[in-house]
Amino acid sequence: MRTLAPSKPKARGPAVDLALALVVGLVATLAKRYLDFHLGLPGHAGVGWIAVLVAGRLANGRPGMPTVAGLSMGLWGLPVGLGHSVGYNMLLYGLAGGLLDSGTLLRLPLHRAWAAALAGTAVHLAKFGFVFANAWFSGIIRKVEVYGFLAALRNHVAFGALGGLLGWAIWRFGWKLFTDRPRRRLAR
Repeated sequence: MRTLAPSKPKARGPAVDLALALVVGLVATLAKRYLDFHLGLPGHAGVGWIAVLVAGRLANGRPGMPTVAGLSMGLWGLPVGLGHSVGYNMLLYGLAGGLLDSGTLLRLPLHRAWAAALAGTAVHLAKFGFVFANAWFSGIIRKVEVYGFLAALRNHVAFGALGGLLGWAIWRFGWKLFTDRPRRRLAR
């Protein structure tokens, strides 16, 4: 009995990958906008958009595409209604997508659940740092207790890890469903 190796998937062109990154950005923006349940827990709305960015990074491995997806979140944020300026959203979510493109996170095996959770945590902590720095420079931070800051930081770690795991699960059980082909066997 001879076993044939599975055929390699055809490489997509850069225009298709760019369009996929823009769609990932749109879906992440919609997740950010509509998966915010106003629970009063800082960072809970990050689970959805982080999951979409991580799944998009796994589905579209071309370098630069998570950054494009993050930047497009800033552009999509205006018509979807994220509530901030285009520049603010582009800096915030462009930073998150760019971090998924950074050298350290590119070396992580995102196809493993632990690495996706770590990437989600890093992205959410970068978003938390951006928001914290913005609040610090604007003077709002003086009204926040240290305990509240630490609780928010803990929540961002937990919800970031959960978002990364969810993104891995979406890719693993969704995207791979369409890309994996079973091996065919030829009888002699």
